[in-house]
Amino acid sequence: MISRVTAAGTVVVHVQNYAAATFTPVEESTHNNMGASACAAFVPSQQGSENKGDLNAKKGSFLENVALPQGVTVKQVTLFVNDNDGDDGTHVFLVRKAVQNGLSPQFNGYGVMGATKSNGAVNNTMRRFTDKTITGAKVDNARFFYYLELVNCATVEPFDVQVAWTS
Repeated sequence: MISRVTAAGTVVVHVQNYAAATFTPVEESTHNNMGASACAAFVPSQQGSENKGDLNAKKGSFLENVALPQGVTVKQVTLFVNDNDGDDGTHVFLVRKAVQNGLSPQFNGYGVMGATKSNGAVNNTMRRFTDKTITGAKVDNARFFYYLELVNCATVEPFDVQVAWTS
């Protein structure tokens, strides 16, 4: 986690980094499955690999747990990626899911808080893509769990996802 030190009374923005190479590959995910995909079509997942800090051009769905402090306000989600594919890219979704005894149907309370994706082809350049329009930004760990879903549609190299928040 990175915190910026500022003058008293100034809002402090905290940034948590989630290295893409450490995300867990899954067979399919909410935004990449046989019924629907953020990609042009469903992309089967490949076992991840790392090359000097990136998720080395592995396609498919990847998940990562997000641990946020109780009561903070999420401000943005940012993807850092080397995208050299003009047709497809990488999508990131910051998700919160309700946890409640008797929740019915069980899928209620699922929501995408923020999402961003890479676009355009630039060779050998790490670029940043950010979403500052966060839905349900106040963290409530008693009622929700939080995670990142990364969908890599092509041989794109994601490096990092950042979640920024304030107290």
